[in-house]
Amino acid sequence: MGKNPAWSWYIVWYFFVGGVAAGAYFLAALADLFGRERAQPVARIGYAIALPLALVCPILLTLDLGMPVRAFYMFRLFKTGSPMSVGSWALLGFGLFSLVSLILVLAETRAAPDRAPGIRRLRRAVGVPGMLLGFFIASYTGVLLGTTNRPVWGGNAWIGPLFIASAASTGAAAIALWAGRARIAGLRRLDVIAIGFEALLLVLFLQSLGAAAAVFLTGSFAPLFWGAVVVAGVALPFLLQLFARGGRGQELVTAALLLVGGFALRYLILLSGQA
Repeated sequence: MGKNPAWSWYIVWYFFVGGVAAGAYFLAALADLFGRERAQPVARIGYAIALPLALVCPILLTLDLGMPVRAFYMFRLFKTGSPMSVGSWALLGFGLFSLVSLILVLAETRAAPDRAPGIRRLRRAVGVPGMLLGFFIASYTGVLLGTTNRPVWGGNAWIGPLFIASAASTGAAAIALWAGRARIAGLRRLDVIAIGFEALLLVLFLQSLGAAAAVFLTGSFAPLFWGAVVVAGVALPFLLQLFARGGRGQELVTAALLLVGGFALRYLILLSGQA
């Protein structure tokens, strides 16, 4: 990978959309594997979200490359030593598992009652490798940044885990928004756990930067960092989900705040390494 990448807004959106897709699929697979019947709406909605967002990702990458033919070069060979090659193949695999999972969701809704349990067992089996690919999709973008020699990015081991936690929280937010006025059992608890992990990893990420953390804490990026990432993307959603009981409207506001914070986090991390 080049030492001085200059990535466009397409890549910011790719990092964000890919994270939401991975988080939604991860939560859907968890609901399938360990949730009871009341958790099935999380599975169905999560799989429905993951596929279209997974399809948007290669479009964003192609637009960033400028020439569609360059995107196909990624699939000529599988190079284990190339983060871009591995990531491209992982994205393809994730899209295929998302497609199969959604097909199985639709098949279950239309199947006879005696066939539905078998379809769900198959969907659970498909969900395990799909979930692992989702983990990879959410984290490899952070690993990709770590392969550069840029300040903030270079050699930083916390960006990948931070992106995973953010993917889980934004995935839960996307599921909540998709559900509209319907309340989904267990989603609030998942939200609190995901936001808590994200807050912890954000602190560890800032600590790992040492003096370079000033670019977020007191520098030119500070207003957006404190306002959009810390307050809107972490603190307010966590407090609202933990203590407030304002009904479905409050949950939708919380979901919107999480998405704003997740996008701002990726934007600032990408911008900080290129500034």
